[in-house]
Amino acid sequence: MATSAQTLLLIIDELVKAKPQDRDTAVTLLAAKGYLPKKLSEKPKEKKVSLFASKAAEEFAEAKGIVVPEGFKGTANNDKISVKDLKALAEGPKKTKVNASPSAQQFCRDNGLDITKVTGSGVDGKVLLKDVKDLKPTAKADEADDSKRKVSSSAAKLMKQHDIDEEDIVDIEGTGKGGTVVAKDLKELIDLCKAEAASADSDSDSDSDDDE
Repeated sequence: MATSAQTLLLIIDELVKAKPQDRDTAVTLLAAKGYLPKKLSEKPKEKKVSLFASKAAEEFAEAKGIVVPEGFKGTANNDKISVKDLKALAEGPKKTKVNASPSAQQFCRDNGLDITKVTGSGVDGKVLLKDVKDLKPTAKADEADDSKRKVSSSAAKLMKQHDIDEEDIVDIEGTGKGGTVVAKDLKELIDLCKAEAASADSDSDSDSDDDE
């Protein structure tokens, strides 16, 4: 709808009188007087630029409470963030799978050894307990006298049965009299040895199947 001549005259008089310094000030002034159409007096809405590739991605981030790191670039078009990207953020960095037996991994954790630097002798280069045993740091000279552990007869029998050396029980805390290692103290180590043996048997069966 066109502005009437009378309204135009009022607008001119108001501008001459108020002498606004810029266009925004003039629009605000005239809008307050009711001289401008509503469309002219309203400020254009700023278009919000979304980081997400879709509404689904935006809702997923909000539902899971995922905070997108500053500068993170998604894999969708124009570096937009997809649901797949958000799932990866939620899961965090993937852990590198180590090709090693449970007992070898436990041994390395207990002794602060880097199992990734060990060359395995098992199937497909699998690191076994025997591969890491010799890597254990040598005990200090002043601890040499304490390296010999006291072992009960029942514990010694179990050690022989499961091919466990004295070196394997150095870090085991004996619950018997005077720190003597008793049968129950070996339970965790024996479980690891059994798991290693089962894993070795499984690998052996797999090789046999492949040969047939």
